[in-house]
Amino acid sequence: MEKAPISFEQWSQCGKYFEWRDHNVFFQRGGKGEVLLMIHGFPTCGWDWCWVSKHLLNRFHMVVPDLLDYGLSLNARLAVCSIADQADMLEALMKHRGINEVHILAHNVGDTVAQELLARHNSSALSFRIKSCIFLNGGMIPALHKPRPMQRLLAGPLGPLICRFMKRKHFLKGFAEIFGRYTQPSGDFLAELWPAVRGINGRGSFTRRIKYMAERKASADRWVTALTEAKLPMMLINGLADPVSGGHAADGFAKLLPKAKIARLPEIGHYPQIEAPETVVDLVNRFHDCILEKTCQT
Repeated sequence: MEKAPISFEQWSQCGKYFEWRDHNVFFQRGGKGEVLLMIHGFPTCGWDWCWVSKHLLNRFHMVVPDLLDYGLSLNARLAVCSIADQADMLEALMKHRGINEVHILAHNVGDTVAQELLARHNSSALSFRIKSCIFLNGGMIPALHKPRPMQRLLAGPLGPLICRFMKRKHFLKGFAEIFGRYTQPSGDFLAELWPAVRGINGRGSFTRRIKYMAERKASADRWVTALTEAKLPMMLINGLADPVSGGHAADGFAKLLPKAKIARLPEIGHYPQIEAPETVVDLVNRFHDCILEKTCQT
């Protein structure tokens, strides 16, 4: 696996902050071209896009936030943040940056946030225009999501207790298992992931963040319908070896959206942007070439 082109510490020193309600939201921005809003997943942060962002600087102006309660975004009141809260924050951030239209690249819980943005977009209730969406592995179809044992424990009544006493090495071992067999992080690199996973809000944030799984089930109709009613180019890049949302999720996505493009990556797990960054960059570029050529179906 390719080492991160920039350490998490370096990444944290060159971003900006945006005040939203009781949150100090961290985000990165850079590059030139059309805006690409990059929405990360659970349990990481915007830093996990750095493997691909360095290759997209000449094509997109990228905006890469840490979602509320994740990464370097300070949650001052330690409040639970819903998917709607995340979408509200992104709307405010786009307004703050003077951005009226975006392409979206999303992963994991970021897919769900993108679906909420799409639902608003479809009903003309979104404050900016979405031009296209690329999804990476995630539970866009909640019935096909297969959470790991640790996720179930964190989401359960003993979640706060588990957060308090779990050992870092045990958490990271389980985290590594959602990567592909030949692309699993280990050693120093796995240790480097821990600050990005824990974030500035500490271990206690895990049980707040994981509540998105229950939200997915409760709002399944709204967010699945957001996909089927969207009239814009969409694509799924799927690591087939992901035990959470791998090949089985790609099959479900293909049935739900037969016109959408799908790229299936054998031997790649839950984090294609880290495990196969050059492939992901190539697919992103091809997809956007297709949009320019007006050959992508909607």
